[in-house]
Amino acid sequence: MARFSLRIASLGAAVAALGLVLATASPGATNANPARIFGTSPRGVYPSKLRERPMLRSRAAEATPAPCATDFDDGDVFFAGEAGGSETFVAGVENVACGEFSSILGGTDDATGAAGTDAFIGGGEENSVGGEYGAIAGGDGNTANGEGASVAGGFANSAAGQGAFVGSGDGNSAADIYSLVVGGLSNGASAAGAVVGGGGTLTGGNQNSGRDAFIGAGDQDIIGAGSSNAFIGGGKLNTIATSAPYATIGGGDANSAGAEYATVSGGSGNAASGQYAAIAGGDGNTAAGFASFAGGYHAEAAHNGSFVWSDYASGSAVIKDPGASDFVARASGGVYLYTNEGATSGVELPTGESTWESLSDRNAKTDIAPLDDASILAKVAALPIAAWSYKSDRGVRHVGPMAQDFYAAFGTGVDDRHITSIDEDGVALAAIKALHAENGRLQRENVRLQSRLAELEAKVDRLAASAGNR
Repeated sequence: MARFSLRIASLGAAVAALGLVLATASPGATNANPARIFGTSPRGVYPSKLRERPMLRSRAAEATPAPCATDFDDGDVFFAGEAGGSETFVAGVENVACGEFSSILGGTDDATGAAGTDAFIGGGEENSVGGEYGAIAGGDGNTANGEGASVAGGFANSAAGQGAFVGSGDGNSAADIYSLVVGGLSNGASAAGAVVGGGGTLTGGNQNSGRDAFIGAGDQDIIGAGSSNAFIGGGKLNTIATSAPYATIGGGDANSAGAEYATVSGGSGNAASGQYAAIAGGDGNTAAGFASFAGGYHAEAAHNGSFVWSDYASGSAVIKDPGASDFVARASGGVYLYTNEGATSGVELPTGESTWESLSDRNAKTDIAPLDDASILAKVAALPIAAWSYKSDRGVRHVGPMAQDFYAAFGTGVDDRHITSIDEDGVALAAIKALHAENGRLQRENVRLQSRLAELEAKVDRLAASAGNR
């Protein structure tokens, strides 16, 4: 081990001596930049190309103070030194490392600025790191000027915020602390913790200005400033307005969420502008009331707490809630409500109808037993009937029995607090049958009595005639 260490130390000394000889022998070496090394080739010694590249000269001028550790080689020799940027490492072509402890592993026209302490560039072309601990893995024309900011690759991407990151893509920007753009085109994350996953186009890309907000992908989606923790999953031209925190748009096209906790799941042209408002999807729906809901096609929930749903078959005509806390549904094909898994129990409101139809199919019934209609009539006769109002109904009057009295008389329904219309109708029909039967009996008795009366009248007439003849 000692012999091996000695050989390594000797090799290191030889390399250092070779570097000193080359630096001394290099015609371009100066006191200002004593470590400058020029590469050689069959065409001879290359002069510095710095003065021949205005863009690079401008970059070098910005990377003050000079001198910086610089590689002017054509790529077949690497350089490591302590001049300018102390303890720097440079390789590649025309790269400039001004930040202390910074490294450039390859590429061309890359630069670490004077403030880029511990900065890193893996390769690529015309990349620049100006922030402490910043890094660019590769790509072309990328910048990482925030402290600890980094760009993995791509073209013309910028990570300007502290700890900001751009993964790849073209023209993306992560401008605030811990902001993130994974990829895509022309996307921007300009608030602390803002995230854009990808998507975007040359016409503008996705723009996320909400703190800790998220845009997954899509095209020209926008989260406005002040909309912290907002979310857009994807889609196109979706917008969460300024100062709409916790708002959500799942996707779709041209949807908007304009208030705190507002939600649009998807669809097209929907607008949830009320706080806690929600739109399930569809097209052209609006939910402007507090905690309102709209869905389907051209439904408008304008009042607080309203639920409005509209069908597509009705066309572009808007259906709207009359007031707060309304439930409004337009279904031109009918409404069907079932209360069991097999859809054999429930009610229906067919197309164009205004009354509910209860399922009453014989095949859906069991334990069928005949009734004593006369007994039902007697119970109906004894059943108290009153006029009354619901306590919540603001004085609207109704007529009917109490559920407790009805249950005690007939024992139908689920409990003694409700009366189903089908039971009430059945009792009424049984009572009507009993009345019909009683009426028939009375009619027959009336016919008999009328016949007897006619016989008696004829007898009286005969007696009267007989008495007159005397």
